[in-house]
Formats: sequence, C-alpha cells, structure tokens
Amino acid sequence: MDTTSLILFGALGILAVWNIVLSFVLYKTKSRNDIFFDDSSKNLRELVTRSITDQKTINGRINKVEAGIEEIVKILQGSYQKFAMVRYNPFRETGGDQSFSMALLDLRDNGVVITSIHGREVDRIYAKEISNGKSKHNLSAEEIEAIKGATGAK
Repeated sequence: MDTTSLILFGALGILAVWNIVLSFVLYKTKSRNDIFFDDSSKNLRELVTRSITDQKTINGRINKVEAGIEEIVKILQGSYQKFAMVRYNPFRETGGDQSFSMALLDLRDNGVVITSIHGREVDRIYAKEISNGKSKHNLSAEEIEAIKGATGAK
C-alpha cells in the first residue's frame, strides 16, 4: 500500500468516526426535544404561548385576590373587635345587677362606651365616644373598667 491509499483510508476512518459522533449527538438532541413536543402540543411556540397566557391569567387572579384582601383589612380595621361589659347595681334599694357599661372598640381603641342605668321608675342609656382609649366626656368607674377590659389594660 502506498501513502496515498493510507491517507485515503485514514481520512475515511476519521469521517466514519465523525459520522458516528454526529449521529450520536443528533440522537441525544432529538430525545431532548421530544420532551417539548408531545401529542398535545404541536410545537414549542404553541406551548410557550399557552404557558404565558396561563401565567397572565393567574397573575390577574392573584391581583384581584390581593385587592380583595386589602379591602377586607380596611373594613376590619374600622370594625369593632374589642368588647367588654361590666354589670353593676348603682342603687342599693333595688336588687340585682341590672345596669351595665359596655365598651365596643376597634383595633385603634376607637369606638363607644354604652351605659344603661336601670332604676325602679326609669331607665337611662348613655353613649360616649372613645378615641384612642379615652373620652372627652367624664367617665364613671364602670365605664373606665369596661374600656380597660376591652383594651386589655390593667
């Protein structure tokens, strides 16, 4: 065999090995692409477009839920969440603790204290505004006790 034949066989051998390597790489690439292409999706663009659309829909729903939660928090902050009632007898001659003072407060200790004084001849009801746990009106000991009970103060 002469050198030309050896070079030719060497080149053919290298080309055969190169062909085997390329075939193997092509097979691996095709098997990886099969993950993206199944029977339900015709192509990668369709799959990505559907995923983006679904994500936008989910984000829209999340935004609506977050807005709803914010609205609920606003409502809850202004609603009465703290309550305490003190029953007592303001008159010695009547029996039972028929009178009461009741505090209704929100999270910021704003609200109202309602007092009902029961007597033999007449019942009286008073309401006093409470702001930050205090009132600009004079409070009875029972009203103060009801406010402290609602705020958890001692």
